[in-house]
Parts: sequence; C-alpha cells; structure tokens
Amino acid sequence: MSEPDYTVRAYRPDDREAVLALLERCLGPGPAGQRTADFFDWKHARNPFGPSPALVADTGEGLIGLRALMRWRFAAGQRTVEALRAVDTATDPAHQGKGVFRRLTLAALEKVGDDAALVFNTPNADSLPGYLKFGWREVGRVGV
Repeated sequence: MSEPDYTVRAYRPDDREAVLALLERCLGPGPAGQRTADFFDWKHARNPFGPSPALVADTGEGLIGLRALMRWRFAAGQRTVEALRAVDTATDPAHQGKGVFRRLTLAALEKVGDDAALVFNTPNADSLPGYLKFGWREVGRVGV
C-alpha cells in the first residue's frame, strides 16, 4: 500500500471555511438548508460539555477529510457519564475508498484515549459499514 498523499492533523479554527465547504460537498446543505459558521462553532467550539476533538486530512492544497467527536454528558440521578459522539464525518468524494475515513477515525480515537467512557454515533447508510469494520456494533435505532 502506498503512502497517503495527505497529513492527519488537529482541526484549527482557520480550517472552518474549508471544513464547511467539505461538509457541504459530502453531506449536502444540512438540516437547516445551509451549513453556517455560527452553527458549526456552537456545535464544536461552544458546546457546554467542551470543545469537540476534531482531525482533518490535509493534502497541503486543501482538506479532504474531517472527523469530529462531539462531547456529550449523560446523567441518571447523581451519576454522569462522559461520552463522545462521532459526528460530521466527511471524506471528499474524489478520495473515498482510500482509507481516509479509517485513518481519521483511528487517529481520533487514539487522540481521545480514555477521555470518555463511551463513544457512540448515529451513522448514515454510507458510514455504517465502516464503523462495523472497526468492530463497533449496532445496538438499536433511535427515532428522531
């Protein structure tokens, strides 16, 4: 297998516009009809549970992938559980099938280590097979 033609690195605030364009290319305009900087910042920088650990795949000429883990906190009575939700997964269509998703996800999980007791997600049909290959399992469906 040849060396990838990109670098995995931490997301930086100055990546935001390129990330929004990548998300739009890969996932469409989003539930509100557009992907705004304010919503992205609210979700990933101003989250009351803490900023999202996020990585990008950078070719030096542009971003081709994003992996973000949004912080969550579940509470039951006096007990709380710190969790991370895999969200905003995107691989540029021209680079799909080349291991970008896998490399970003494994690097993100390594980066967060034991930072949370639980990592979960609500994958779409495109990303579910990738998660199942990691050994993740489907435990049920949640209606929204």
